[in-house]
Amino acid sequence: MALFAAGVGAGMLGLVAAGARPLTAWLFGATPVPSSWVLLVAADVAVGTLAFVPLNLLRIQGRPGAFSTYSAARHTVNILLKVVLVARGWGVAGILWSDLGATTVFSLALLPVLARHASARFSPAMLAEALRFGAPKVPHGLLLQVQNLADRKILDLFVTRGEVGLYQMGYNFGQGVKFATSAFEPAWAPFVYGQLGSPAVKATLAHVAAHVFAAFAGVTLAVAVLGGDVLALLTPANPAFRAAAPVIPVVALAYLLHGVFLLTSIGIGIEKKARYYPVVTGAAAATNVAANFLLIPPLGMMGAAWATVLSYAVMVSLGWMLSQRLFPIPFEAGRWLRASAAAAALYALSALAPSSYAPRVGFELALVAAYPLVLVATGFLRGPVTAQP
Repeated sequence: MALFAAGVGAGMLGLVAAGARPLTAWLFGATPVPSSWVLLVAADVAVGTLAFVPLNLLRIQGRPGAFSTYSAARHTVNILLKVVLVARGWGVAGILWSDLGATTVFSLALLPVLARHASARFSPAMLAEALRFGAPKVPHGLLLQVQNLADRKILDLFVTRGEVGLYQMGYNFGQGVKFATSAFEPAWAPFVYGQLGSPAVKATLAHVAAHVFAAFAGVTLAVAVLGGDVLALLTPANPAFRAAAPVIPVVALAYLLHGVFLLTSIGIGIEKKARYYPVVTGAAAATNVAANFLLIPPLGMMGAAWATVLSYAVMVSLGWMLSQRLFPIPFEAGRWLRASAAAAALYALSALAPSSYAPRVGFELALVAAYPLVLVATGFLRGPVTAQP
């Protein structure tokens, strides 16, 4: 499998290299961008395929310490290379070379993990089974990129580049929620599959999902309430950037919905019905594009932000419905509602924050700190809660 993945990565890199110039022109239009940038990104992805199998071996073996160590080392090398290369004037190329360099070090460091558990044997049956599950993830991934990136392209048709830049700024802060969901995602699948032999698997998954959702909601609350102030703190010499602040809580809500999708669509993976993933993301991407064209003309960049929320709401709805048909889980609706109501109420109270910076930040920090206390006070942690059929 590792050699197959590496071969596919090398083949895709070759295709990108052959069409680098027209691909660069299609991606960036009239903006003068060297085709080497596209090649560097493609090389980064290709080299990263070497790490795919050993990294998943660590997840299967339940070795979070090793997984975290390798990941942290990769990010550390990446940051150091970025600092050195950008400081030497390499600019964007330096950032891309640092990504490729860190990925190369990461992949080479993981090769001993692969060597200890791999054999040079080709199994058509195993490959066919892997492709049956994995092949639908290709259109799923492409459609997910459409869902996440189409808003900026469409926004550019209706507003100034300055407003597109403000939207991107707010989007970057809002997707801070993704730090929590991305950290959780690699651990979720091994945990889920590890529970399948237990007679209480569905109750266990429902209980864990409710508590993880509460954590996601807390992170979303923090990003939504404090994101604007962090933006102001990081742009003291450019107050115009603060106009991006209204985008932050809306995008944070969208990424909370993405976390809900991770939690509630697990039946699709459990039953190996990966063909449903592109159905879900296709509907979400279509919703995103249509909503952008509908909402951007009257609402500008806020229309793009709300289009993202709508697309993730469609993703959650379809993912949950399909998953429940395949592998019904009695999600603890009461706990989900308590966490949602607590986060929403505290966010609403942030409108009462003082206008002065320091008192406002203190008030907002108090709201975020109050979230777990509200959960306790409303009985989130007590006894059984009415389950969803």
